[in-house]
Amino acid sequence: MGISGVLAVETPPAVPDGRITYDEVSYQNGGSELPPEFMDSSSTSGGYDALSAPVAAAPTSSPNTVIDLLLYSSNYQVRGMGVTDDLSRYGTSRLHASHTFANKNMFHKGIQQRVHGTAGVIWDASCPLGDVMQFEAGYAIGKEVMPNLLLEVGYNFKRGGLEGLVAKNFDQCSHRSTQEVAVSARFNDYQKGFFGHAILGASFYGLTGYYVDAEVGYRFTNVLNKPNFGADLEVSGGIAPSFSYWGSGVDGIDAYRVRVALQPFTHSGKLGRDARLNITPWVQCSWTGNNARKIHRDTGVGIVDHFQLTVGVNAGYKF
Repeated sequence: MGISGVLAVETPPAVPDGRITYDEVSYQNGGSELPPEFMDSSSTSGGYDALSAPVAAAPTSSPNTVIDLLLYSSNYQVRGMGVTDDLSRYGTSRLHASHTFANKNMFHKGIQQRVHGTAGVIWDASCPLGDVMQFEAGYAIGKEVMPNLLLEVGYNFKRGGLEGLVAKNFDQCSHRSTQEVAVSARFNDYQKGFFGHAILGASFYGLTGYYVDAEVGYRFTNVLNKPNFGADLEVSGGIAPSFSYWGSGVDGIDAYRVRVALQPFTHSGKLGRDARLNITPWVQCSWTGNNARKIHRDTGVGIVDHFQLTVGVNAGYKF
């Protein structure tokens, strides 16, 4: 059986010589419009002459290092418990620094590490508290267990201050140093304005006992709002119990306190709120609890003042 036909094969066209060019495509009247982020802002023709991928905003991160300078406080206090003029006559100043390590996911559990230190002076070298500089150093690990709530467990070494004086002069120690472990919960909701903390400390060297420091507060925003600057206002209240911390059988409330702090800010972003620099003037009223009488009984001297009105100013920097 013969083949009656031959298959036709079409020869492909020849490849043209020279450079291949394409006509410019305009979407101006094409019935379809691209999202604005693809538009080349340098175009002057009114259309979309070129395409460019949208640029993502650089991610922001919370500051890892915070420096807080208590420029001056008219009274020296420990968790709101103020000492008498016999121990401190001219107030105090101190510098505190805290650094959180960049890796905030230790053991893949979202745990962060923080180191901190404080150096301070009590402005009266002739008083028992003023002849020794205050010093504190510590290490803590923490985890944000829910939005705005951070739990921490840490170790603190302290030298000087009221704790050191009581440890050496009234608790039969040969030094002015104490060591402790502390568990804390810190809450700060910048959107709703609520903030506070609760700290449980257990001292095992120098002083042996427990203390609690609890505070709750609310931040009123824009209590002052001018064209170039404004101010927020923080109002908080605190209570500080202790149990055998200042001596055997000294159990009860060390002090109550109410604090009002003004937080000025500039609309340019150079001061306050999200700025690196902040300055906070404040005033605090403190009342001693029932532990004051027990401390006086054990030490034989009047250490704790019954009421204090304290004014001060803090300056902070974060990066």
